[in-house]
Amino acid sequence: MADLRKSRAGEVVATSTTEFEAQAVELHRAPPLGALVGVHLDDGCRVYGVVAGAYTEGLDVGARPVPRATEERQNADVYRDNPDLEHVLRTCFRCVVVGFHDGRQIRHYLPAAPAPIHYSVVKCAQDEIGSFTENFGYFPLLLNARDLPIEEVLAAHVRFVAESQPGSGAEAIRVRAGRDIAALLRDDHARLRTVLERIRPGAR
Repeated sequence: MADLRKSRAGEVVATSTTEFEAQAVELHRAPPLGALVGVHLDDGCRVYGVVAGAYTEGLDVGARPVPRATEERQNADVYRDNPDLEHVLRTCFRCVVVGFHDGRQIRHYLPAAPAPIHYSVVKCAQDEIGSFTENFGYFPLLLNARDLPIEEVLAAHVRFVAESQPGSGAEAIRVRAGRDIAALLRDDHARLRTVLERIRPGAR
């Protein structure tokens, strides 16, 4: 298991049984789309989520950022010239709940209770990713998520899992995931084609 302090990616700021939202530890440093993350609970249990999107906004509700760039000073220069931006902006990321660890084994269905607000969200280490994805029984939870570009999220997740495994393991994951997705989307050829095209090696 990874050191939680080193792997901490954010803090839960909104939560429900099916998803949670976290504020990133660093501005513009949300985990990548499709990443597997976990919320570690006090009793040794964990709630797992797949990153389904991110955004950056002002901390004050209703306050919109205003342009600060000039012809001479743009992009990263804006942040160097305005160090206060780190304190008035925040980056958040949304996660779809895809399972949990009950202290004994991994479960690929929804936990009985949501992840608690203010608990830390951590990036899963390679061995934890491998354990959680030994089978893809949680894919239906992703495919049934609402108000998301779910084909993009699922494809990004498969690429993330494949890239976490060295050597020939990456291709084996793509093949195994492709078969499971084909079975789940056998009656929806358009969605199936979209996902399969995006999990090919080199796809982004």
